[in-house]
Amino acid sequence: MKLHINAFRITLETNRGPYGATVIFDRGLNVIRAENTSGKSAIMNGMLYALGLEILVGKRGIEATKPVLWGTGDYGGQSFTVLESFVEIEIANASGKVVTVRRYVKGEVNTKLIKVIHGPVVTEMQENNYHVESFFVGIEGAAQREKGFHNFLAEFLELELPFVKRFKGEDVPLYVECIAPLMFIEQIRGWSGIQATLSQSFGIKNVAKLAVEYILGLDVIENEKRRIQISEEANQIREDWRGIWELMSQNASQIGGRLMNVPVRPIAVIPDEPWIAIFNDGKGLVLDHLIVAKRSKLIESSGGETTVAFGTNDLEAKLDSQENALLVDQAELSQLRSDLLAEEEELRKLKDRFDFIESDIHRNKDIKRLLDYGVETEISLIHNMCPTCNQKIEDSLIPTGSVVMGVEENINFLKAEAQAVKLLISSEEERLAYLQFSKAGKSKAVANIRSTIRDLRMDLLKNEDLSVAAIREQIYLEEEIRNLEQLRDEFEQQIDRLKDVAGQWQKNRSMHLELPDDYFSEADNVKHDALSKYFARNAERFGYRSTGIKKLHISKDNYRPVSDEFEVAFGASASDNIRLIWAYTLALFQVSSSYRGNHWGVLLFDEPEQQNMKDISSDALYTKIAQMQQEDFQVIIATSASVDMTKRRLDKLPYNLQEFDEKVIRPIL
Repeated sequence: MKLHINAFRITLETNRGPYGATVIFDRGLNVIRAENTSGKSAIMNGMLYALGLEILVGKRGIEATKPVLWGTGDYGGQSFTVLESFVEIEIANASGKVVTVRRYVKGEVNTKLIKVIHGPVVTEMQENNYHVESFFVGIEGAAQREKGFHNFLAEFLELELPFVKRFKGEDVPLYVECIAPLMFIEQIRGWSGIQATLSQSFGIKNVAKLAVEYILGLDVIENEKRRIQISEEANQIREDWRGIWELMSQNASQIGGRLMNVPVRPIAVIPDEPWIAIFNDGKGLVLDHLIVAKRSKLIESSGGETTVAFGTNDLEAKLDSQENALLVDQAELSQLRSDLLAEEEELRKLKDRFDFIESDIHRNKDIKRLLDYGVETEISLIHNMCPTCNQKIEDSLIPTGSVVMGVEENINFLKAEAQAVKLLISSEEERLAYLQFSKAGKSKAVANIRSTIRDLRMDLLKNEDLSVAAIREQIYLEEEIRNLEQLRDEFEQQIDRLKDVAGQWQKNRSMHLELPDDYFSEADNVKHDALSKYFARNAERFGYRSTGIKKLHISKDNYRPVSDEFEVAFGASASDNIRLIWAYTLALFQVSSSYRGNHWGVLLFDEPEQQNMKDISSDALYTKIAQMQQEDFQVIIATSASVDMTKRRLDKLPYNLQEFDEKVIRPIL
């Protein structure tokens, strides 16, 4: 049982003094009985409001609560006007840890602020010794930010919420507001259909299906997530393969060749070694053969007749000059390499700094939200602590008369710092590009000097004159050979990269094959069959008659009740639709409980006896709930059935009855 509601309390400060109501709940069946318009829904809606789930009523904020909590009310013939009010719900998680959630309805405290008191405030009637935290709710970030209440609630209840896709493409957690309609049925809209209060404003794809799949703990959520991940990875591999293929093709084109044995699309195993087919002097050659041919030609040309304009002394002087230049250029190249490493490290530090500042801005914005909502005593800045990094600031080197920046000033300062760091990153990237270009140029210059030195040494060793044509041919051939050898080295590196990508593709395709052929795994099919079975049994027990029970089952397409593949809700009577909701809601819990699903273990039914429901059907509902394991779940029902009817209905059943003979909200003595 992930969620247990221990108690709920309403506190009003009115022009006639304090008013309120307190309800204590047990495990198993809990019944709140009172007459119509007595305030039962104020309790039921108030609990949703306290948990930030008021969207189930179709509204946000105090409009989702009853006017008696923020407007006027009456008791004992006297009316009262609400001056200030708040609600508190005391909840426990599966580990037995208890917190009390307090949210204001009317007063100076912002309604988007929720206080969490780490202790049983309602049942033990004390608060001073408990740790208090503040969170925001009902706005962007409430489900994911550190100070968002629904983020806290998910962690407190240890909910493993799956990340799902929105229509815009980003991943978000399956919000608790999307799951709650399968467990909390409010009076006005909740009984109009299954998941009738599910909001579509979150922009989550197939949200109704995802909520059911989460409750049941179906593998399809993880499988679908894996399908998406594998598909996205496959697309990336295709892009990487295509990029390598284009680069290899360009290399082949540079020397008038053609890329061979490399398909355009990725393959898992490369059967034959890729190579470049080249036509040279009318012959088809591979790259290595072309290099050998060029070297042979270079050797032949070096033995030809040449002329030279320099004597031995001049050649020696030039050789000495070139060797000195080589030493200088090598030193500069070494410095460029060192500078490149330093600049790359500096760029990494700047990017880390930018990420830290961005995170710091988010934390400060969360603190500002809490301040805007009226939180003051909990903000650590007041206690000489930074609210974002939690470091002491009282012993800083700021002069005595200085004032520490406020949160708003801190946010502005951080934004300015982020902009400055962003400019530094841009400048650093330009500097890095310049150094890389300079290094490439200097490397080529060093290579040319080395070539010249080799030529000069060759000249000194020879006695005969050298022809200018021979020199030019040799230089050209040497340059061409160097380029071909460099291209060969690059091509071999590209082959290695291609093999790596082929390995990734093989792994990706293996993972794809491991996915179940069917949308549902074997375990999912078992759960689906169990859901259909429990649902049909419940519906029959509750007196459903609009269609034949034998054909009644749950669709695999959308998890809705169908008969002859048509949704039964469209042809069922009003009372039978209520029975369907009873049967479906209980069946979800039964399957989750039996097959280790993710149901929270709590159900709220506000006035389930809708549409002049027959007593025999309502009796069956209460009996079925009471027969279920009390230690595993909690059901809270608010009803306006008569005192006699309620007593008869609960006779011989385990239950906790909270009965109000007049108004639920009354003076606090």
